[in-house]
Amino acid sequence: MLRLKRALYILAPIVLLLAVFIYDVVRTTVELDSGAMAGVRDLAVLAAFTSVYLFIASSRVERGKGAAKTIGKLLIVIGSTTVFVGLVQVMPGMGFNESTSATIPQNSLTVFFSMVVSVAVGTAALLTLLAIKDLVFQKRKRGTKRNFLIYVVMLIASAAMLLPFLASELAVIGSGLFVVAIIMIVITSFRQNWIVFLSRREKIYSIIYSAALFLAFIVLSLMLTNQTFLNKAMRFFSPPLERFVLLNIIYGAVYFGMAFVSTLFHLPTAEVYERKQSELSSLHNLSRLVTQVFDFKDLVNTVTHMTREVCDAQSSWLELVREEGEGGRIFEVVANNNITLEQIEAIVGSETSMRTLVFDSKKVLLVDEVQSDRRTRSIKAQGIKLGSLLSVPLISYDRIIGILHATKEIPFGFDQDDIDVVTTFADNVTIAIENARLIAQSIERERYQQEMMVAQEMQKRLLPQKFPAQDAFEIAAISEPSMEVGGDYFDFVNLEGNRVGIVVGDVSGKGVSAAFYMAEVKGIFQSLSKICTTPSELLIRANHTLIENLEKKAFISLLYAILDVPASTLRLARAGHCPMIHVSGTKTEMIRPNGLGLGLTNGELFSKSTEERTISLKKGDLCLIYTDGITESRNEAGDEFGYDRLMKLAVEVRESSAPEIQDRILSEIRAYCGKTAFEDDMTLVVVKWLGSKAEGQPEKLHLGERHE
Repeated sequence: MLRLKRALYILAPIVLLLAVFIYDVVRTTVELDSGAMAGVRDLAVLAAFTSVYLFIASSRVERGKGAAKTIGKLLIVIGSTTVFVGLVQVMPGMGFNESTSATIPQNSLTVFFSMVVSVAVGTAALLTLLAIKDLVFQKRKRGTKRNFLIYVVMLIASAAMLLPFLASELAVIGSGLFVVAIIMIVITSFRQNWIVFLSRREKIYSIIYSAALFLAFIVLSLMLTNQTFLNKAMRFFSPPLERFVLLNIIYGAVYFGMAFVSTLFHLPTAEVYERKQSELSSLHNLSRLVTQVFDFKDLVNTVTHMTREVCDAQSSWLELVREEGEGGRIFEVVANNNITLEQIEAIVGSETSMRTLVFDSKKVLLVDEVQSDRRTRSIKAQGIKLGSLLSVPLISYDRIIGILHATKEIPFGFDQDDIDVVTTFADNVTIAIENARLIAQSIERERYQQEMMVAQEMQKRLLPQKFPAQDAFEIAAISEPSMEVGGDYFDFVNLEGNRVGIVVGDVSGKGVSAAFYMAEVKGIFQSLSKICTTPSELLIRANHTLIENLEKKAFISLLYAILDVPASTLRLARAGHCPMIHVSGTKTEMIRPNGLGLGLTNGELFSKSTEERTISLKKGDLCLIYTDGITESRNEAGDEFGYDRLMKLAVEVRESSAPEIQDRILSEIRAYCGKTAFEDDMTLVVVKWLGSKAEGQPEKLHLGERHE
């Protein structure tokens, strides 16, 4: 669709101008008195140039490419047009017959070139108007568009006043509009804001282009206002087009003349603008890198490079504080640019250290004359050629985490702009370093959580996945660590003679270390339970094994019981563990045989203090084996759940099944604690004695599903 429109925009003026050419050739040989035909001809010229304008407007893509490029392209157009018009004027065989009323070409060749020259100059005038519009509208203010539109209206109205059917009646108005258009040209020509934003190189090009354009427009205006071929050709072809071209040529001469002068005066400020532009670009790049803190090395290298580039420094480096304590501060140079580590240490690592001065003041340190300043006399003694030094602290939460340094060969090399830029760089680096540390901590925390999840899953696998099951009893058990992993442990083992070994343990402490000891206890229990016939024997041997492996401050409490199904008894020994609660009917008893914790003392004392106890079981009896996390659970007021509540609750739920008893006890503890987090691991083993089917007839044990 766009290509079709452009094709029509090109085809329309060709057809219209061809018709105008035929009409002009005819009227040079035959007198045509019809005013209507002349009016149609003028409208055809207007339509042709309107189509040319539409084609140019739809094809222009250079807007926003830069002011210098816009002026350079316009120079090519105006220069080519000026040269073309000059060549046509010296061509032989062409001329005009002057009369009192009109200028008439002598032949068809003159008619043709009059039209060609007029179209070329008119198109150049259109391009001039559009190019100036692009320049005027850069960094425009509220009144810019209004002033430019006033000029365009005056331009069109002034040209329209020269139409044949209006020229005689409205000549005075046309002259007034011409004057107003000139005034608006002068007003809008002061809009030269684009000059400020040019680099030094672009300013130099703009000076050359503007001067050349000014001269080209002057030449065109002289050819258009004097008795030259161009003047006569345009008066013959279209007086309104002549006025349109003249005003735009004047506009071009005034605008680019002022552009030449303004750019010339702005040339000394080009270096300042380029520096500000470089600072802005550097800050933008640095801000982008701050978000990419994963590549920390790239960030710090970029900072030192930008510091040198923006401040025109001889060298720069960035050092961070790695350790700060009783032994003093340890610095690490993380990036250096155009300076060696040996030179850095010689500059900042002397007795009157620059680092110390920055740390004590927490302010920017500027040494204008390194060779004569008393603070840097040690640098002079080292023989290092240095003119000026700038050190900016990196401050995070009122704590210096590093220093950004820059040096110059000349004294008084750093000004306030340099200090501001380097300070801004330091602030961005501080943010990036803190972000990097936070992300590193987050990654480490995530890794730790992943490892803990793996450890938690592994610890769950250490606990029995299936429980002993028989019609004579029910067993339910659960263990909940207060952290990701814990030190509580329970296990079961099927023994000869239709017996079941039950163990519940609690490693001192919580977390990973307790979990490791818990795994060790499982291995010991699984191996000793097969060879030890009594609970006390197992505890004595386990203590002998563990006392050499446990840390001095660590110990393990353990309760080991053997459930003898044929004898309907429970035989247990306790190594400093919580007493077992035995419920028989409405009677409750805390079974607590003597015993010290595993790993607390040597074998002889441990053996003497360890005793066993055997209880007879009746149908409906309930045994609760647990860790201190059950009884020591606290509510919001800090009160423990305690043994009394546990025993009372055991009596209340004794008629329920083992899984139901387990669930009820845990739900009561959670309700009691409320929103208070559990401070210790909790383990609960529930043994409900149902009685054997036939006294003295053992029933084979089998493994049932675990209930949690």
